[in-house]
Amino acid sequence: MKISQEKLEELRKIFKEDFKAELIDQELHDAAFNLTGFYGTLAKMATKDIDNHLRLEKEPGGWAINDEWGTCSFCGLYMSMQESWFDKFGYKCKFCLRAVNEGIIPSSVCRNKGRWFSFEDLKDKFGINQNTARSLIRKGELRARVILNDAGKPHFTVFLREENYQFLKIEKDVPPSEMEEYDQQVAVWAEDFKRRRDEENKIYEKKAKSKI
Repeated sequence: MKISQEKLEELRKIFKEDFKAELIDQELHDAAFNLTGFYGTLAKMATKDIDNHLRLEKEPGGWAINDEWGTCSFCGLYMSMQESWFDKFGYKCKFCLRAVNEGIIPSSVCRNKGRWFSFEDLKDKFGINQNTARSLIRKGELRARVILNDAGKPHFTVFLREENYQFLKIEKDVPPSEMEEYDQQVAVWAEDFKRRRDEENKIYEKKAKSKI
């Protein structure tokens, strides 16, 4: 992709003013190329998200995705994604999907990581290691939600903020997450896409009628 000299100079100015960096021509071209590629990747991802949003309007319950391997957007585990599912709460493995459907995990926490903690989070954020956490669960001081696998064994353990905020001495709720805000932005993009599509269809229909 050829980048105009005007745009290159604009980029050079941004690096100089915002980052105090003087780029030679080759560095400038490399930076422009990398930014263009990065933007292209983001644009493709946004387009896919808009397509998913529009499809969810027709299929609000979501749809099956039988990927051989993938990463669940809830538990974060890289695993076989056979019988996985995509809906407005994200891309979930079959175990997390079942937990949401059965009410083990409330759907309200799926797009906001601040509303729940894993064993690793308890250790990193509160200094509570897994053995201590299990002891606190037995004592009833910590409340856990356990997602089971097909064999009935623990797949992933979740500690909801709203059930444990008093013990952890934290706020009960958190602001909307970046994912939730992004979902709202995708909805805006999708509405804009539909508006432009409808306008183009009207223009096409008008042209078609004028030829009759």
